[in-house]
Amino acid sequence: MRDEMLMAPERVAAHELPSPRGFWQWSGEVYGARSHDWLTVQELGGNVNLALLLHRLDKLMIPVDLLDLQPALLQTEAVLTPWRALRQNAKGRLGESEYQAMLAHELELERLQQGVLLQTLRSLTLVRGKSQNLLNYLSLLGATQGPLRDLIC
Repeated sequence: MRDEMLMAPERVAAHELPSPRGFWQWSGEVYGARSHDWLTVQELGGNVNLALLLHRLDKLMIPVDLLDLQPALLQTEAVLTPWRALRQNAKGRLGESEYQAMLAHELELERLQQGVLLQTLRSLTLVRGKSQNLLNYLSLLGATQGPLRDLIC
C-alpha cells in the first residue's frame, strides 16, 4: 500500500496552472526575446500560442495530450486566422493608425485564444511527470531540428 502511494502520480491543482494574465505576460517576454524563431511555428502551419503553452507546461513538468487542446484551437482559429489574413492583405492599403488598430485587435484575439486554451487546460485532469509537449508538437510540424530545438526541456 505504501509503495502504491509513492507511485501515484501527483495531480496538478488548478491554482498551479498559469493564470490568463500571467501567461499573457510570460508569453510576451518569451516571444519577444525570439519572435522570429516562434514565428517559424506559424510558418510551418502551427500555432504560436499553443507552442508557448506547451513550452510553459514543459517547464512546469505537466504533460498534456495535444488532442485535448484541439477543440480550443479549432474554436479560436476560426476567427483569428481570417482576421490575420485580412490584416496582412490590407497592410499596404491602410494608413498607419488603421493598420495599428487592426494589429491591436489581432492581439486581443490572440489573448482570447490563450484564455480559451487555459480554460480547456483547467478542465482536464493533469498530473506531473516527464513532459515533452513542445518536442511532440514540433515533431508533428517537422521542426525538431529548427531554431526552437534548444527550448525543448
